[in-house]
Amino acid sequence: MKDEAIRRMARILVVEDEPENRLFIGLMLRTEGYDVLEAEDGPSAFSALARGVAPDLILLDVMMPGLNGWMVFERLRTEPRWEGIPVVMLTALAQRSDVERAVQLGVDGYLTKPFEPADLIHTIEETLGRRNVVPQGETADDE
Repeated sequence: MKDEAIRRMARILVVEDEPENRLFIGLMLRTEGYDVLEAEDGPSAFSALARGVAPDLILLDVMMPGLNGWMVFERLRTEPRWEGIPVVMLTALAQRSDVERAVQLGVDGYLTKPFEPADLIHTIEETLGRRNVVPQGETADDE
């Protein structure tokens, strides 16, 4: 029941430069009941965040032109208003050194492409649960 509430209410910002990947991920998450926001790169993600859009979790591609995912993550963690948003890296970078970098930076989750949809949903639910995220529109007393 708790996972269903997370799915119904959690807002996820998908930051992915490949339109096909962004569309696929967005459709999959919406089908699962998540509220999905999309950004095609780091600057558009920060624009959405600056407009007051408060996601419960950010799915962040690493290999993007200009402001890559590592840079976006580091900036998120230096801004007090965004530092607490859980971030799951969703990337084709599967080398041990990439995963170690994510761990050292404090990334909340790391999933490599290609991925199984069930693995993405599991990673999101695990990350939201671990961070005790209260979905948008609920309070901790509602649980």
